[in-house]
Amino acid sequence: MSYPIFSRCGILMIKLPRDEVITTFPAILAIDACAVWNILCSQRLTVAAKCGKRHFVLAEYVRYECLVKPRKKPLTEIEIAHKCRLNDELQSGKHFSSCSLEVEDLVNMMNTLGAVNLKRFHQGEFAALALARKLHNGFLTDDLAARRTGEDTLGADRVRTTPHLVGWLVYESKLSDGDIPTIKADNRAFRMAYGYLGEFIDVCYEHALGLRMRKYSS
Repeated sequence: MSYPIFSRCGILMIKLPRDEVITTFPAILAIDACAVWNILCSQRLTVAAKCGKRHFVLAEYVRYECLVKPRKKPLTEIEIAHKCRLNDELQSGKHFSSCSLEVEDLVNMMNTLGAVNLKRFHQGEFAALALARKLHNGFLTDDLAARRTGEDTLGADRVRTTPHLVGWLVYESKLSDGDIPTIKADNRAFRMAYGYLGEFIDVCYEHALGLRMRKYSS
């Protein structure tokens, strides 16, 4: 079975997520900017992730990208609100934090990826991947190219997406059926047509329900 996923190249068809990415989830994950906003744009998802005791670490460049980097267009009210929320989370340090990378960390990752793969990355995704490798933890991204490269360099067991997070939280009973429409609506309101994750959230949610039924019926 397969389902569509958004990438810079358009809509692709990929297989149903493996059981393991729904039934297990790294406790600490290096996260790129898109995934930061895909979590924080939904208060319900953010709270559930906190209940699940998951911690997200931003490389300093990702923090810069989210909070400091100049924008070509003025920020909307919702974007300003999300930036304030991220700033508060980072100041608290309980569930979101930032971490510096050394030049050696970046050089090592560049050497691992090679020139061809390196061209597929934005700087923030590259920094997040390098941080995941440095900290020996998970890598959270919603970009298809970054996800595939992360699986190749870190191992598939350490790479996750925001829809995987939703699925895992459903599997662990941290999210209920009624939370899913709210999370999807929050994501659509923030992302609009570009990068909307609703279809992929549905797939992971439904897969999580099946896995949970199997778990409790065995």
